[in-house]
Amino acid sequence: MTARCLFGMMRLPERVSSGEYIMRNIRIPIFAATAVSGAVTVAAALLPGVSFASRVTSLRAVAAVVPAILALVAGILVLGRLRRIARLNELALMCSLGMLALSGLAFVAVPLFLHRFWPDMSVWAALAGSIVGAGLFALAAFASRRRLRHPGLALACGAAVVTTTLLLIAVLAAAFAARLPAVPVATTAHGPPAAPDPRIQTILRTAQLIAAASYGIAAAGFLRRSKQCHDELSCWLAISAVLAAAAHLNYFLHPALYVYFVSVGDVFLLCFYAVLLGGSARESWSYWRSVPEAAALAERRRIARDLHDGPAQELAYLMRNIDSLNGAVDKETKAYMRRAAERAELDIRLAIDAITAPRSKSVNAAIAQAVGEVAARDHIKLELDFVPDIRLPPTRADALARIACEAVSNAARHSGAAQVSLSLQRQNGHVRLRVRDTGSGFDAAAQADGFGLGSMRDRATSVGGDLRISSEPGHGTEVEVRL
Repeated sequence: MTARCLFGMMRLPERVSSGEYIMRNIRIPIFAATAVSGAVTVAAALLPGVSFASRVTSLRAVAAVVPAILALVAGILVLGRLRRIARLNELALMCSLGMLALSGLAFVAVPLFLHRFWPDMSVWAALAGSIVGAGLFALAAFASRRRLRHPGLALACGAAVVTTTLLLIAVLAAAFAARLPAVPVATTAHGPPAAPDPRIQTILRTAQLIAAASYGIAAAGFLRRSKQCHDELSCWLAISAVLAAAAHLNYFLHPALYVYFVSVGDVFLLCFYAVLLGGSARESWSYWRSVPEAAALAERRRIARDLHDGPAQELAYLMRNIDSLNGAVDKETKAYMRRAAERAELDIRLAIDAITAPRSKSVNAAIAQAVGEVAARDHIKLELDFVPDIRLPPTRADALARIACEAVSNAARHSGAAQVSLSLQRQNGHVRLRVRDTGSGFDAAAQADGFGLGSMRDRATSVGGDLRISSEPGHGTEVEVRL
Protein backbone atom coordinates (compact mmCIF):
# COMPACT_ATOMS: atom_id res chain seq x y z
CA MET A 1 0.00 0.00 0.00
CA THR A 2 2.81 2.37 0.93
CA ALA A 3 4.72 1.58 -2.24
CA ARG A 4 1.57 2.12 -4.30
CA CYS A 5 1.02 5.52 -2.72
CA LEU A 6 4.62 6.49 -3.29
CA PHE A 7 4.45 5.48 -6.95
CA GLY A 8 1.16 7.32 -7.27
CA MET A 9 2.71 10.50 -5.91
CA MET A 10 5.72 10.26 -8.19
CA ARG A 11 5.34 11.84 -11.63
CA LEU A 12 7.69 11.08 -14.44
CA PRO A 13 9.17 14.09 -16.18
CA GLU A 14 7.16 15.06 -19.22
CA ARG A 15 8.94 14.66 -22.52
CA VAL A 16 8.83 17.95 -24.35
CA SER A 17 10.02 18.32 -27.92
CA SER A 18 12.21 21.21 -28.95
CA GLY A 19 9.33 22.74 -30.90
CA GLU A 20 7.04 22.64 -27.88
CA TYR A 21 9.80 24.07 -25.71
CA ILE A 22 10.25 27.00 -28.10
CA MET A 23 6.50 27.66 -28.17
CA ARG A 24 6.24 27.57 -24.40
CA ASN A 25 9.31 29.77 -23.88
CA ILE A 26 9.18 31.91 -27.00
CA ARG A 27 10.10 35.05 -25.06
CA ILE A 28 13.55 33.63 -24.25
CA PRO A 29 14.87 33.36 -27.86
CA ILE A 30 13.09 36.62 -28.76
CA PHE A 31 14.79 38.47 -25.93
CA ALA A 32 18.11 36.77 -26.70
CA ALA A 33 17.97 37.75 -30.38
CA THR A 34 16.94 41.29 -29.45
CA ALA A 35 19.70 41.63 -26.85
CA VAL A 36 22.47 40.30 -29.09
CA SER A 37 21.42 42.27 -32.16
CA GLY A 38 20.93 45.41 -30.08
CA ALA A 39 24.35 45.08 -28.44
CA VAL A 40 26.09 44.55 -31.78
CA THR A 41 24.21 47.46 -33.35
CA VAL A 42 25.09 49.83 -30.51
CA ALA A 43 28.71 48.70 -30.57
CA ALA A 44 28.86 49.22 -34.35
CA ALA A 45 27.41 52.71 -33.93
CA LEU A 46 29.67 53.82 -31.05
CA LEU A 47 32.90 51.96 -31.79
CA PRO A 48 34.28 52.47 -35.30
CA GLY A 49 36.46 49.36 -35.00
CA VAL A 50 33.43 47.11 -34.61
CA SER A 51 31.73 48.38 -37.75
CA PHE A 52 33.69 46.39 -40.30
CA ALA A 53 33.28 46.67 -44.06
CA SER A 54 34.76 44.57 -46.83
CA ARG A 55 34.78 45.22 -50.56
CA VAL A 56 35.93 41.75 -51.62
CA THR A 57 34.01 40.95 -54.84
CA SER A 58 33.43 37.26 -54.08
CA LEU A 59 32.23 38.05 -50.57
CA ARG A 60 29.82 40.67 -51.91
CA ALA A 61 28.48 38.16 -54.45
CA VAL A 62 27.96 35.55 -51.73
CA ALA A 63 26.23 38.11 -49.52
CA ALA A 64 23.90 38.94 -52.41
CA VAL A 65 23.15 35.43 -53.70
CA VAL A 66 22.89 33.33 -50.53
CA PRO A 67 20.06 35.34 -48.87
CA ALA A 68 18.04 35.29 -52.09
CA ILE A 69 18.47 31.52 -52.44
CA LEU A 70 17.56 30.95 -48.79
CA ALA A 71 14.46 33.09 -49.22
CA LEU A 72 13.53 31.16 -52.37
CA VAL A 73 13.86 27.76 -50.66
CA ALA A 74 11.93 29.00 -47.62
CA GLY A 75 9.23 30.25 -49.97
CA ILE A 76 8.95 26.80 -51.57
CA LEU A 77 8.52 25.22 -48.12
CA VAL A 78 5.89 27.80 -47.18
CA LEU A 79 4.16 27.04 -50.49
CA GLY A 80 3.77 23.45 -49.32
CA ARG A 81 2.29 24.70 -46.06
CA LEU A 82 -0.07 26.98 -48.02
CA ARG A 83 -1.29 24.03 -50.11
CA ARG A 84 -2.00 22.07 -46.90
CA ILE A 85 -3.58 24.84 -44.83
CA ALA A 86 -4.79 27.33 -47.49
CA ARG A 87 -5.26 30.38 -45.28
CA LEU A 88 -5.04 34.07 -46.13
CA ASN A 89 -2.11 34.78 -43.79
CA GLU A 90 -0.11 31.93 -45.35
CA LEU A 91 -0.72 33.47 -48.79
CA ALA A 92 0.58 36.83 -47.56
CA LEU A 93 3.70 35.16 -46.13
CA MET A 94 4.26 33.35 -49.42
CA CYS A 95 4.00 36.62 -51.35
CA SER A 96 6.44 38.28 -48.96
CA LEU A 97 9.09 35.60 -49.39
CA GLY A 98 8.55 35.60 -53.14
CA MET A 99 9.05 39.35 -53.28
CA LEU A 100 12.22 39.22 -51.16
CA ALA A 101 13.73 36.31 -53.07
CA LEU A 102 12.95 37.48 -56.59
CA SER A 103 13.93 41.12 -55.98
CA GLY A 104 17.25 40.02 -54.48
CA LEU A 105 17.95 37.71 -57.42
CA ALA A 106 16.75 40.04 -60.17
CA PHE A 107 18.16 43.34 -58.93
CA VAL A 108 21.34 42.32 -57.07
CA ALA A 109 22.54 38.73 -57.55
CA VAL A 110 22.09 38.30 -61.31
CA PRO A 111 23.52 41.76 -62.24
CA LEU A 112 26.57 41.11 -60.03
CA PHE A 113 27.25 37.75 -61.67
CA LEU A 114 26.77 39.17 -65.15
CA HIS A 115 28.95 42.19 -64.28
CA ARG A 116 26.06 44.41 -65.29
CA PHE A 117 25.41 46.07 -61.98
CA TRP A 118 24.02 49.58 -62.43
CA PRO A 119 24.12 51.23 -59.00
CA ASP A 120 21.73 54.04 -59.83
CA MET A 121 19.05 51.61 -60.98
CA SER A 122 19.72 48.27 -59.29
CA VAL A 123 20.17 49.65 -55.79
CA TRP A 124 16.95 51.65 -55.86
CA ALA A 125 15.03 48.74 -57.37
CA ALA A 126 16.39 46.32 -54.76
CA LEU A 127 15.60 48.81 -52.03
CA ALA A 128 12.00 49.18 -53.25
CA GLY A 129 11.61 45.39 -53.44
CA SER A 130 12.92 44.91 -49.90
CA ILE A 131 10.53 47.54 -48.54
CA VAL A 132 7.54 45.92 -50.26
CA GLY A 133 8.66 42.50 -49.00
CA ALA A 134 8.98 43.85 -45.44
CA GLY A 135 5.50 45.33 -45.65
CA LEU A 136 4.04 42.02 -46.84
CA PHE A 137 5.92 40.23 -44.04
CA ALA A 138 4.27 42.51 -41.48
CA LEU A 139 0.91 42.03 -43.22
CA ALA A 140 1.29 38.24 -42.92
CA ALA A 141 1.73 38.58 -39.16
CA PHE A 142 -1.67 40.25 -38.76
CA ALA A 143 -3.65 38.92 -41.74
CA SER A 144 -6.81 36.93 -41.13
CA ARG A 145 -6.47 33.16 -40.79
CA ARG A 146 -9.67 32.48 -42.72
CA ARG A 147 -9.54 29.64 -45.18
CA LEU A 148 -9.33 30.32 -48.90
CA ARG A 149 -12.25 28.99 -50.90
CA HIS A 150 -10.18 28.58 -54.06
CA PRO A 151 -6.53 28.07 -53.00
CA GLY A 152 -5.25 27.52 -56.54
CA LEU A 153 -6.84 30.72 -57.83
CA ALA A 154 -5.65 32.69 -54.78
CA LEU A 155 -2.09 31.43 -55.27
CA ALA A 156 -2.17 32.38 -58.95
CA CYS A 157 -3.42 35.87 -58.05
CA GLY A 158 -0.68 36.24 -55.43
CA ALA A 159 2.01 35.19 -57.91
CA ALA A 160 0.59 37.62 -60.46
CA VAL A 161 0.65 40.48 -57.94
CA VAL A 162 4.27 39.77 -56.97
CA THR A 163 5.40 39.48 -60.60
CA THR A 164 3.55 42.63 -61.62
CA THR A 165 5.02 44.58 -58.70
CA LEU A 166 8.57 43.49 -59.57
CA LEU A 167 8.09 44.38 -63.22
CA LEU A 168 6.66 47.75 -62.25
CA ILE A 169 9.63 48.43 -59.98
CA ALA A 170 12.07 47.46 -62.74
CA VAL A 171 10.31 49.61 -65.34
CA LEU A 172 10.16 52.64 -63.06
CA ALA A 173 13.80 52.23 -61.99
CA ALA A 174 14.93 51.97 -65.63
CA ALA A 175 12.75 54.89 -66.73
CA PHE A 176 13.92 57.22 -63.97
CA ALA A 177 17.52 55.96 -63.69
CA ALA A 178 18.88 59.24 -65.02
CA ARG A 179 16.82 61.31 -62.60
CA LEU A 180 17.53 59.19 -59.51
CA PRO A 181 20.24 60.42 -57.13
CA ALA A 182 23.64 58.89 -57.87
CA VAL A 183 24.56 56.15 -55.41
CA PRO A 184 28.03 56.61 -53.86
CA VAL A 185 30.74 54.28 -55.11
CA ALA A 186 33.93 53.38 -53.23
CA THR A 187 37.11 55.02 -54.47
CA THR A 188 39.54 52.36 -53.18
CA ALA A 189 39.48 48.61 -52.81
CA HIS A 190 39.10 48.62 -49.04
CA GLY A 191 38.66 52.24 -48.23
CA PRO A 192 35.45 53.94 -47.20
CA PRO A 193 33.09 55.07 -49.93
CA ALA A 194 32.91 58.61 -51.07
CA ALA A 195 30.82 60.99 -49.05
CA PRO A 196 27.23 60.63 -50.22
CA ASP A 197 24.84 63.38 -51.16
CA PRO A 198 22.74 64.40 -48.12
CA ARG A 199 19.60 63.74 -50.16
CA ILE A 200 20.69 60.16 -50.79
CA GLN A 201 21.46 59.59 -47.14
CA THR A 202 18.04 60.91 -46.19
CA ILE A 203 16.27 58.65 -48.69
CA LEU A 204 18.32 55.59 -47.74
CA ARG A 205 17.90 56.16 -44.02
CA THR A 206 14.15 56.69 -44.38
CA ALA A 207 13.71 53.55 -46.46
CA GLN A 208 15.73 51.41 -44.06
CA LEU A 209 13.88 52.83 -41.08
CA ILE A 210 10.55 51.90 -42.71
CA ALA A 211 11.79 48.36 -43.34
CA ALA A 212 13.14 48.02 -39.78
CA ALA A 213 9.82 49.24 -38.34
CA SER A 214 7.90 46.81 -40.55
CA TYR A 215 9.94 43.85 -39.31
CA GLY A 216 9.61 45.04 -35.71
CA ILE A 217 5.83 45.11 -36.10
CA ALA A 218 5.96 41.69 -37.76
CA ALA A 219 7.94 40.28 -34.80
CA ALA A 220 5.24 41.46 -32.38
CA GLY A 221 2.49 40.05 -34.61
CA PHE A 222 4.08 36.63 -35.03
CA LEU A 223 4.84 36.47 -31.30
CA ARG A 224 1.17 37.12 -30.57
CA ARG A 225 0.04 34.56 -33.15
CA SER A 226 2.38 31.87 -31.83
CA LYS A 227 0.74 32.14 -28.41
CA GLN A 228 -2.81 32.23 -29.74
CA CYS A 229 -2.51 29.42 -32.29
CA HIS A 230 0.34 27.37 -30.78
CA ASP A 231 2.06 27.54 -34.16
CA GLU A 232 5.76 26.68 -34.12
CA LEU A 233 6.46 28.38 -37.45
CA SER A 234 5.18 31.68 -36.05
CA CYS A 235 7.81 31.40 -33.32
CA TRP A 236 10.59 31.11 -35.89
CA LEU A 237 9.10 33.94 -37.93
CA ALA A 238 9.10 36.19 -34.86
CA ILE A 239 12.78 35.42 -34.18
CA SER A 240 13.74 35.98 -37.81
CA ALA A 241 11.82 39.28 -37.88
CA VAL A 242 13.93 40.56 -34.97
CA LEU A 243 17.11 39.78 -36.93
CA ALA A 244 15.72 41.46 -40.06
CA ALA A 245 14.85 44.57 -38.05
CA ALA A 246 18.42 44.62 -36.72
CA ALA A 247 19.80 44.29 -40.27
CA HIS A 248 17.85 47.25 -41.59
CA LEU A 249 18.63 49.26 -38.47
CA ASN A 250 22.33 48.78 -39.26
CA TYR A 251 21.66 49.82 -42.84
CA PHE A 252 19.99 52.91 -41.37
CA LEU A 253 23.13 53.71 -39.37
CA HIS A 254 25.49 53.03 -42.29
CA PRO A 255 23.54 53.69 -45.51
CA ALA A 256 26.65 54.33 -47.60
CA LEU A 257 27.84 50.75 -47.10
CA TYR A 258 24.76 49.33 -48.83
CA VAL A 259 26.19 49.19 -52.35
CA TYR A 260 29.45 47.29 -52.69
CA PHE A 261 30.45 46.63 -49.11
CA VAL A 262 29.62 43.71 -46.84
CA SER A 263 28.80 45.04 -43.38
CA VAL A 264 27.16 44.08 -40.09
CA GLY A 265 23.75 44.60 -41.64
CA ASP A 266 24.48 41.94 -44.25
CA VAL A 267 25.41 39.47 -41.52
CA PHE A 268 22.12 40.08 -39.70
CA LEU A 269 20.22 39.79 -42.98
CA LEU A 270 21.90 36.45 -43.67
CA CYS A 271 20.92 35.27 -40.17
CA PHE A 272 17.35 36.40 -40.86
CA TYR A 273 17.07 34.20 -43.94
CA ALA A 274 18.89 31.29 -42.26
CA VAL A 275 16.45 31.27 -39.31
CA LEU A 276 13.54 31.67 -41.72
CA LEU A 277 14.69 28.69 -43.76
CA GLY A 278 15.41 26.59 -40.66
CA GLY A 279 11.98 27.27 -39.19
CA SER A 280 10.21 26.50 -42.48
CA ALA A 281 12.20 23.29 -42.93
CA ARG A 282 11.48 22.19 -39.37
CA GLU A 283 7.75 22.86 -39.76
CA SER A 284 7.64 20.89 -43.00
CA TRP A 285 9.63 18.02 -41.48
CA SER A 286 7.35 17.93 -38.41
CA TYR A 287 4.28 17.77 -40.64
CA TRP A 288 5.54 14.90 -42.78
CA ARG A 289 6.71 13.04 -39.70
CA SER A 290 3.23 13.35 -38.16
CA VAL A 291 1.41 12.07 -41.28
CA PRO A 292 2.20 8.36 -40.65
CA GLU A 293 1.34 8.78 -36.97
CA ALA A 294 -2.02 10.34 -37.84
CA ALA A 295 -2.72 7.59 -40.37
CA ALA A 296 -1.86 4.91 -37.81
CA LEU A 297 -4.12 6.59 -35.24
CA ALA A 298 -7.01 6.75 -37.73
CA GLU A 299 -6.49 3.07 -38.56
CA ARG A 300 -6.50 2.11 -34.88
CA ARG A 301 -9.73 4.04 -34.36
CA ARG A 302 -11.31 2.31 -37.34
CA ILE A 303 -10.34 -1.12 -36.06
CA ALA A 304 -11.61 -0.23 -32.59
CA ARG A 305 -14.93 0.91 -34.10
CA ASP A 306 -15.25 -2.29 -36.11
CA LEU A 307 -14.51 -4.45 -33.08
CA HIS A 308 -16.99 -2.48 -30.99
CA ASP A 309 -19.78 -2.73 -33.57
CA GLY A 310 -19.09 -6.38 -34.38
CA PRO A 311 -17.50 -8.86 -31.96
CA ALA A 312 -18.22 -6.72 -28.90
CA GLN A 313 -21.95 -6.73 -29.64
CA GLU A 314 -22.04 -10.45 -30.28
CA LEU A 315 -20.01 -11.28 -27.18
CA ALA A 316 -22.26 -9.03 -25.10
CA TYR A 317 -25.25 -11.02 -26.37
CA LEU A 318 -23.51 -14.25 -25.39
CA MET A 319 -22.75 -12.90 -21.92
CA ARG A 320 -26.35 -11.88 -21.38
CA ASN A 321 -27.56 -15.40 -22.25
CA ILE A 322 -24.81 -17.45 -20.67
CA ASP A 323 -26.83 -18.00 -17.50
CA SER A 324 -29.52 -19.86 -19.45
CA LEU A 325 -27.08 -22.69 -20.11
CA ASN A 326 -27.55 -24.05 -16.58
CA GLY A 327 -30.56 -26.06 -17.62
CA ALA A 328 -32.03 -27.21 -20.89
CA VAL A 329 -31.49 -24.76 -23.75
CA ASP A 330 -34.17 -24.47 -26.40
CA LYS A 331 -33.19 -24.91 -30.01
CA GLU A 332 -33.91 -21.30 -30.99
CA THR A 333 -31.71 -19.80 -28.23
CA LYS A 334 -28.91 -22.20 -29.13
CA ALA A 335 -29.14 -21.18 -32.77
CA TYR A 336 -29.00 -17.47 -31.87
CA MET A 337 -25.96 -17.99 -29.66
CA ARG A 338 -24.19 -20.01 -32.33
CA ARG A 339 -24.81 -17.27 -34.89
CA ALA A 340 -23.52 -14.63 -32.46
CA ALA A 341 -20.32 -16.61 -31.91
CA GLU A 342 -19.89 -17.11 -35.66
CA ARG A 343 -20.39 -13.39 -36.32
CA ALA A 344 -17.82 -12.51 -33.67
CA GLU A 345 -15.34 -14.96 -35.16
CA LEU A 346 -15.91 -13.59 -38.67
CA ASP A 347 -15.47 -9.95 -37.59
CA ILE A 348 -12.26 -10.79 -35.75
CA ARG A 349 -10.91 -12.59 -38.82
CA LEU A 350 -11.77 -9.61 -41.02
CA ALA A 351 -10.09 -7.25 -38.56
CA ILE A 352 -6.95 -9.40 -38.62
CA ASP A 353 -7.02 -9.50 -42.43
CA ALA A 354 -7.39 -5.70 -42.56
CA ILE A 355 -4.32 -5.28 -40.34
CA THR A 356 -2.08 -7.80 -42.07
CA ALA A 357 -3.24 -7.42 -45.69
CA PRO A 358 -0.98 -5.38 -47.99
CA ARG A 359 -2.29 -1.95 -48.95
CA SER A 360 -1.87 -2.68 -52.64
CA LYS A 361 -4.43 -5.50 -52.53
CA SER A 362 -7.34 -4.92 -54.92
CA VAL A 363 -10.94 -4.72 -53.70
CA ASN A 364 -12.11 -7.79 -55.65
CA ALA A 365 -9.30 -9.91 -54.17
CA ALA A 366 -10.13 -8.76 -50.64
CA ILE A 367 -13.86 -9.46 -51.08
CA ALA A 368 -13.24 -12.83 -52.74
CA GLN A 369 -10.99 -13.96 -49.90
CA ALA A 370 -13.33 -12.80 -47.13
CA VAL A 371 -16.51 -14.13 -48.77
CA GLY A 372 -14.83 -17.40 -49.66
CA GLU A 373 -14.27 -18.20 -45.96
CA VAL A 374 -17.94 -17.56 -45.16
CA ALA A 375 -19.15 -19.60 -48.12
CA ALA A 376 -16.91 -22.53 -47.22
CA ARG A 377 -18.18 -22.54 -43.64
CA ASP A 378 -21.85 -22.35 -44.65
CA HIS A 379 -21.48 -24.68 -47.68
CA ILE A 380 -22.55 -22.01 -50.17
CA LYS A 381 -21.55 -22.07 -53.82
CA LEU A 382 -20.28 -18.69 -55.01
CA GLU A 383 -20.60 -17.18 -58.45
CA LEU A 384 -18.26 -14.20 -58.84
CA ASP A 385 -18.44 -11.56 -61.56
CA PHE A 386 -15.75 -9.04 -60.68
CA VAL A 387 -14.12 -6.35 -62.81
CA PRO A 388 -10.36 -6.82 -62.22
CA ASP A 389 -8.12 -4.37 -60.36
CA ILE A 390 -10.74 -2.14 -58.77
CA ARG A 391 -8.95 -0.20 -56.03
CA LEU A 392 -10.44 1.82 -53.19
CA PRO A 393 -9.15 3.36 -49.96
CA PRO A 394 -8.69 0.75 -47.20
CA THR A 395 -11.73 1.92 -45.22
CA ARG A 396 -14.07 1.60 -48.22
CA ALA A 397 -12.61 -1.74 -49.31
CA ASP A 398 -13.02 -3.13 -45.79
CA ALA A 399 -16.62 -1.89 -45.60
CA LEU A 400 -17.51 -3.59 -48.90
CA ALA A 401 -15.90 -6.86 -47.76
CA ARG A 402 -17.83 -6.86 -44.48
CA ILE A 403 -21.13 -6.05 -46.19
CA ALA A 404 -20.57 -8.85 -48.72
CA CYS A 405 -19.78 -11.33 -45.92
CA GLU A 406 -22.88 -10.32 -43.98
CA ALA A 407 -25.06 -10.67 -47.09
CA VAL A 408 -23.69 -14.14 -47.93
CA SER A 409 -24.03 -15.26 -44.32
CA ASN A 410 -27.66 -14.07 -44.20
CA ALA A 411 -28.41 -15.87 -47.46
CA ALA A 412 -27.08 -19.14 -46.00
CA ARG A 413 -28.84 -18.87 -42.66
CA HIS A 414 -32.18 -17.28 -43.46
CA SER A 415 -33.04 -17.89 -47.12
CA GLY A 416 -31.80 -21.47 -47.47
CA ALA A 417 -30.03 -20.62 -50.72
CA ALA A 418 -27.39 -23.03 -51.96
CA GLN A 419 -25.81 -20.51 -54.37
CA VAL A 420 -25.06 -16.79 -54.13
CA SER A 421 -23.84 -14.57 -56.97
CA LEU A 422 -21.66 -11.52 -56.38
CA SER A 423 -21.06 -8.78 -58.90
CA LEU A 424 -18.51 -5.95 -58.52
CA GLN A 425 -18.61 -3.36 -61.29
CA ARG A 426 -17.53 0.23 -61.94
CA GLN A 427 -20.18 2.42 -63.54
CA ASN A 428 -20.05 6.18 -64.16
CA GLY A 429 -17.29 6.72 -61.64
CA HIS A 430 -19.03 4.65 -58.93
CA VAL A 431 -18.26 1.17 -57.61
CA ARG A 432 -21.31 -1.07 -57.29
CA LEU A 433 -21.47 -4.35 -55.38
CA ARG A 434 -24.44 -6.71 -55.80
CA VAL A 435 -25.06 -9.84 -53.74
CA ARG A 436 -27.98 -11.90 -55.07
CA ASP A 437 -29.50 -15.23 -54.00
CA THR A 438 -32.50 -17.28 -55.11
CA GLY A 439 -33.60 -18.37 -51.67
CA SER A 440 -36.89 -17.99 -49.85
CA GLY A 441 -36.61 -14.22 -49.46
CA PHE A 442 -38.32 -12.14 -46.77
CA ASP A 443 -40.39 -9.06 -46.19
CA ALA A 444 -37.71 -6.34 -46.31
CA ALA A 445 -39.92 -3.76 -44.58
CA ALA A 446 -40.73 -6.06 -41.68
CA GLN A 447 -37.10 -7.14 -41.18
CA ALA A 448 -35.53 -3.69 -41.59
CA ASP A 449 -34.63 -3.42 -37.91
CA GLY A 450 -32.53 -6.57 -37.75
CA PHE A 451 -29.00 -6.23 -36.42
CA GLY A 452 -27.34 -7.64 -39.54
CA LEU A 453 -29.25 -5.39 -41.94
CA GLY A 454 -28.72 -2.35 -39.74
CA SER A 455 -24.99 -3.10 -39.52
CA MET A 456 -24.73 -3.24 -43.31
CA ARG A 457 -26.52 0.10 -43.66
CA ASP A 458 -24.27 1.70 -41.04
CA ARG A 459 -21.14 0.46 -42.76
CA ALA A 460 -22.27 1.74 -46.15
CA THR A 461 -23.19 5.14 -44.72
CA SER A 462 -19.89 5.46 -42.81
CA VAL A 463 -17.92 5.40 -46.08
CA GLY A 464 -20.31 7.63 -48.02
CA GLY A 465 -22.20 4.87 -49.82
CA ASP A 466 -25.79 3.86 -50.34
CA LEU A 467 -27.26 0.46 -49.48
CA ARG A 468 -30.39 -0.96 -51.09
CA ILE A 469 -32.01 -4.25 -50.02
CA SER A 470 -34.79 -5.70 -52.17
CA SER A 471 -36.54 -8.98 -51.29
CA GLU A 472 -39.90 -10.64 -51.46
CA PRO A 473 -41.01 -13.94 -49.91
CA GLY A 474 -40.28 -16.73 -52.39
CA HIS A 475 -38.27 -14.54 -54.78
CA GLY A 476 -34.83 -14.30 -53.19
CA THR A 477 -32.89 -11.28 -51.98
CA GLU A 478 -30.60 -8.71 -53.56
CA VAL A 479 -28.25 -6.46 -51.63
CA GLU A 480 -26.69 -3.56 -53.58
CA VAL A 481 -24.03 -1.14 -52.35
CA ARG A 482 -23.00 1.89 -54.37
CA LEU A 483 -19.87 3.94 -53.53
